[in-house]
Amino acid sequence: MSPGYLPFKDALDLPAYLCDNCGSWQRQFAPPPDCPLCLDARHVVPQTGWRFWTEAEARDNFPCHWAEVEPGIWRYWNDPVNGIGPSAYLVTTPAGNMMFEACSVFSEAALAHLSALGGVDVLSASHPHSYGALWQIQDRFDPELALPVGDFLWSAALRVSWPYDDRLEPLPGLELHVTGGHFEGHAVLFDRGRGILFCGDALKFELDSGDPRRARTISAHKAFVRGVPLTLAELRRYREVFAALPFGQTWTPFEQAANCGRAEVLALVDAMLATRPHAAPVPLDDLVPTPDQRPPSLA
Repeated sequence: MSPGYLPFKDALDLPAYLCDNCGSWQRQFAPPPDCPLCLDARHVVPQTGWRFWTEAEARDNFPCHWAEVEPGIWRYWNDPVNGIGPSAYLVTTPAGNMMFEACSVFSEAALAHLSALGGVDVLSASHPHSYGALWQIQDRFDPELALPVGDFLWSAALRVSWPYDDRLEPLPGLELHVTGGHFEGHAVLFDRGRGILFCGDALKFELDSGDPRRARTISAHKAFVRGVPLTLAELRRYREVFAALPFGQTWTPFEQAANCGRAEVLALVDAMLATRPHAAPVPLDDLVPTPDQRPPSLA
């Protein structure tokens, strides 16, 4: 039975519909007339009209795949892709499993694979563009759902059980930090043991065509699709969060950059703080980190 108070307890049992343009889900009694996430200023509306998929249709049209990218970290994605096509990451730990972000739709085989790995104890995401099919994971595994209060407005298809403000450590060694910027509640996940920062859309990479784990460029933006840069205050908040985290890899919902860590990220942020911020890609080779930008172990 759905959580909640009578007469609203069945609200989360309504059918779910996937937006073909952005990959977000809505729970409605009928196919929705439009998509609020596409109408938001950070995205664009579809040029040929709205199209929404049911769960069964989405599974048929967007096969789900998975792979262990690093020991104990599994990536789930759809190919061919729907909408913007984010990846889901399952981070396994001795204390439990945490999923950060979600792909557009999970197949039954993918859900069975997650179950074989021990299921999902904690669920979270960086921001609404990466919510994907979080609702499928919540319906199947009933995990704690930790989301920042700043983005609660966008969670209507979900039941948030663990709202947080600026920081949360839902499992030992896994830290959620709110950066703001791209969205008011935009957050990152830091895996302290592995030194990986799951940065959401705080950063964006272009990858080497011959090496999918090697980034060639890095950028930061308020709205990637529209090329809107961050403000100086937003960049200062990014720097405050990133400087406290000794990460050696940086993963977005789309790229897993093994050659970019805190030093390179701070070099980008500091360069933009020193002048007018922009949203243009910067070659990693052009960034020369200073000793104070490197984590103590890397200085």
